[in-house]
Order: sequence, then structure tokens, then C-alpha cells
Amino acid sequence: MINRKTTATNGSPLLATVPLLMSFAAAGAESPDSATRDVLRAELYDRVYGGWVGMLIGGLEGLPHEFKYNDEPRATLPEFEFLPGGARTDDDNDFEWTHLWFMDKEGVLKLPYPRIVEIWKANMNQGIWVANKKARELMDEGVVPPETGSLTNNLHAGYNLSGQFCVESSGLIAPGMPQAAADIGLHYARIAVSGEPLQATQFWTSLISLQAFPNGTLDEALVRALAAVDPRSAMAATVADVRRLYQQHPQEWKAARQAFREEWAVHRKWNGNSTPVNGGMVLLALLYGQDDFYRTLQYAMALGYDADCNAATAGAVLGYRLGFKHVAALPQFKMPDRYVNKTRPSLPAESKVSDQAQTLLRVCEQVILASGGERVGVNGQPGYRIRLQEPRVLAELP
Repeated sequence: MINRKTTATNGSPLLATVPLLMSFAAAGAESPDSATRDVLRAELYDRVYGGWVGMLIGGLEGLPHEFKYNDEPRATLPEFEFLPGGARTDDDNDFEWTHLWFMDKEGVLKLPYPRIVEIWKANMNQGIWVANKKARELMDEGVVPPETGSLTNNLHAGYNLSGQFCVESSGLIAPGMPQAAADIGLHYARIAVSGEPLQATQFWTSLISLQAFPNGTLDEALVRALAAVDPRSAMAATVADVRRLYQQHPQEWKAARQAFREEWAVHRKWNGNSTPVNGGMVLLALLYGQDDFYRTLQYAMALGYDADCNAATAGAVLGYRLGFKHVAALPQFKMPDRYVNKTRPSLPAESKVSDQAQTLLRVCEQVILASGGERVGVNGQPGYRIRLQEPRVLAELP
């Protein structure tokens, strides 16, 4: 969720829009890595399910910690169970769930912006804040995305966390294809933000996409995902700063957090709802969490600022990296297969989380095929041949 009291800082002009009908296959062809990867459909479903569940757990269990720890981190790491009452709609998940629902229903990966206006007018009328709220208001005035996310029209567009917490699923549906992930993420992020937040969009969607086939440590994955952001960006500097602080304080997460806050919130004056400040919290959680799903979410909550959004992003990264079976086997997992919709009228009032994951997998298949992949048999079972991509910058800073 979003802090209602924050104000804009460090805004920047709207970036040039990536063409709506960009060919994912063409984007992949530009990658120097033309390798392919065969994967079982069941294995891919487990990863998608894990990433989606990780995002739900982090976002909803993180709510009690939202904006509770700003000047200082939480004194101790919180204990919690994984959604014993089931999952429900919240802005950390239901913007993406709404888009995914219509992407699947209408067979379109990047819903045309006029269609998005129709969908938002029908559904985004509660549980919506700051840049997203302003974008929705602009739609009533006849403004269509991406202009709803331009700094000229939306004063929150240049810093707002929508560039992070509204796009994680774009990485989940593009396994090993960070360019496709970033392209889809940018399309939906531009509804509400522009400039620096789009660098966060490219980074997080690319990082998540790469976790479908993890190769090496998460720290190495962070470096690899940096190829998706403009090196002049605050996002690039944030990653470098967090990695340096972690190396300086490998056993002292509070010291690293306070040093990061001093630089980014106090000195550089990014506010507590910005992508650099909160992105730094997620990165610290991932590094100190050391591939431990539960511990990573504990850090994401205790590090503070927009803790529910940050835990959702960290949960998506780790859940996709580890898979649903791994998450479900943890002793804290109490989550029934249930998702209740209280905010988005066009969607089912109740559904199974496992069925939501099947929706993501169907959209994922669209991305695979649009990116030059194909359906294949793998050891006699249904699978996919994915044309792998390397991260690259699709949207530069102006």
C-alpha cells in the first residue's frame, strides 16, 4: 500500500514510450545470447505459483508494518504465519490481478490504453492511492495512458512506488526473458509513473524473470539485472550502494539500513514512498535473507518504510526462485487455497490461488510463444522451449 502523506520529490519528465506493438521475438533476437531452455510445464507452474504466493504472503503479512519504521528499523525481526485466513485483494496484488485477468480473458499481453481506461473506470474506484489514484482521476477528465503517468499531469509520477509494486507479475510471466518482462511491465507502469520509477520497473521485472532459471547467487543476479537499467539512474546507484553496504556490514543489517537511509532519504531527499528508498530496503532484505524465504520477508518488514510493498516484491523474487513446493513446505505455511476479492467488481468474488497461478501460466505461455519459443515435449511430458534473453535497457532516462 501507499503512504497517503508523502509528497513528490526528484521528479523527471515522461520517457518516450516503447511502441505498443513491440515484437518480443525481435527483442529477444537482439540479445547476444541466443540459447534456449526446455522446461516442463509442471516445473514452470511451480515457479509461477511460488512467485505469486510469495507476493501475496509478503504484501498481506507485511501490512501491520507499513510505514511503522521510518527513521529507525524495527528493533527485532517479526514472527508471523503465512496467511492462515487465506489471501485477499489489496493494492499490492489486485492491480496486477485485474490486468492479468483481462490479459488472459482477451488474449492480449499489452492491453490497449483505451481498453485499460475502460477497465480502470469499472474497477479502480477503491483501495487506490497516490499516483494510481491521480491516474484514475485523470481518466475521468478524458486523459488516456501514458499521459496519466506523465509528470505534467501527475505530480507523483516521478518518484512513486507503483513502478515497483504494480509490476512484479510481469517477471513471473516471462521466465528467462527479461526483455519481454520489462516491456510488459513498462506498458502497465506507464499508467501511473514515468522517469525514474520506470528504471525500477525494468530492474525488478528483469530480476524476477531471471529467477525462473537461477544460476549463481542472488547477488550475482542483481548485477546481471543491472543491465536492464540506465546507468545514470538512481536505481543503478541504489543497487551499487546496497551491495557496498552489505559487503561493509555483512552481519549488521541495521547499520547498513541506517547508512542507506542517511544517503538516500536524508541527503538525496527521496521520500519514503519512492522507488530508490524502498528498492534499497528490498535489496537489503534479499542480501541479508540469503535465499531463506521466511527470513527474507522478516527483513523486508523490519527494514521499514513501505514494508508491505517491499515484502511483496521480495516474496515474488524468492518465491519464483525457490518455487511453490519449497514455500509450502516451510513450517510457517498455513495458507488455504483461497483468494477473496473485495475491491475489483469485474473479477470473481472468490477464487483459488492455485487457479490464479494457472491464469498466470496461460499468460506466460502467450509470452513464451510471442518471444520465439514453442510448446515441446520434455521427457514425454508437456513443456516449453524458451528462447532466453539477456537484460537490456528498453527505456532510458531523458
